[in-house]
Amino acid sequence: MIRRPSARTERVLGTARRTPHSGTSGHSGISGHSGTSGQSGLTAEPVAPGADVFWNTSLRLVLEVLDQRRSPAHLKSVLSPTVMELVQRLSISHDPTRRLGAARTHRTHVNTASPHAAEVCATFRRGPRTFAIAARIENTDNKGWMVTALHVV
Repeated sequence: MIRRPSARTERVLGTARRTPHSGTSGHSGISGHSGTSGQSGLTAEPVAPGADVFWNTSLRLVLEVLDQRRSPAHLKSVLSPTVMELVQRLSISHDPTRRLGAARTHRTHVNTASPHAAEVCATFRRGPRTFAIAARIENTDNKGWMVTALHVV
């Protein structure tokens, strides 16, 4: 009969741990939410419907405006007035990173904050450099999704 190691440290080091903890997690891997997918046993908070598509589209538009390849007027339907003013100011400011090339999205993330809001972020590249952008998007009944806060790093 072959003895199987009971802890990761025993598998790696060949000896058992000298602590009461076995080296394995006591967490079963199943969250408290119902409706698991069955593949991993874990469920994530569902992303508000349409948030990911809206974020990717509005991010692309914002980056095009910051690159001065698109007019800020194209953003009126997706940005709140305060965010619109911010993007307009950024687009006319002297930004030395523009000479690195056009901004290209790299990774995007959407985290649901509530059924009608999400906190989103992304990385984008200009030449060899990587930059970050974060925002809050909210779904209003009469206007659909809108960027209500934006921070470009």
